[in-house]
Amino acid sequence: MGSDEPPPGNHPRHVLAFVAGVVALSTAVWAPAGLLGALVMLVVGVAALMFAWEAGTRPGPLRWAGIAGALLAGLVTVSSGFLFLVALARTFS
Repeated sequence: MGSDEPPPGNHPRHVLAFVAGVVALSTAVWAPAGLLGALVMLVVGVAALMFAWEAGTRPGPLRWAGIAGALLAGLVTVSSGFLFLVALARTFS
């Protein structure tokens, strides 16, 4: 590798991380109510957060998209985690 070669592109990874965050957010809207819906939201949120976190750590001009996707997925993960705990408590009470 010479010094004039550009670094490997991470543009698709950054954009896909943002899309993963948006999908996690849309899952929070379209998931069914109850324990199963909260579990689906939690699983999708955690998966999107892991992917977006990894993409946000890579350099590139679209790094902001990866970070924004991680923020969206983190928001969904935290809120769906609380919803899952409430639904679990209602199920067992």
